[in-house]
Amino acid sequence: MKRLFTLLVYFSLVTLLAGCDRETPPKPSETICGTIRGLSCPEGQYCDYGIGQCKVPDTQGVCKTKPTVCTREFDPVCGCDGKTYGNACEAAAAGVSIDHKGECQKNEPVACGGITGAQCPDGQVCVDDPSDNCDPTQGGADCPGICKAK
Repeated sequence: MKRLFTLLVYFSLVTLLAGCDRETPPKPSETICGTIRGLSCPEGQYCDYGIGQCKVPDTQGVCKTKPTVCTREFDPVCGCDGKTYGNACEAAAAGVSIDHKGECQKNEPVACGGITGAQCPDGQVCVDDPSDNCDPTQGGADCPGICKAK
């Protein structure tokens, strides 16, 4: 029994020490980006927040290398910048995370003014809506407008 125990200890040590000879370096830890601190990524990388996370405030992402070559496969994705990319690789190459699969939807104009006096969001101004038949320059009263960037 003592000999069996000695052999077991010997083979355990040999197995343990054999693992130390590997020349493969340990996997580097992922670099965190985004968060409330606004951490950025090194040159040649972008912050990948994960699909559908771009509108979440203070989201944490992971730095990933921007691809330099992408396939021409058309599998559209909508980037966090509101632009449609041909595929996820093209979005990553542009340094943009993905909001959702599929093309980005065109933004419908936000109504403002009119009889309700609705206000535009910050950074936008209310202008006459050219698609309606109410024109304030032609005497139209309480004409609704649409919000446009300043």
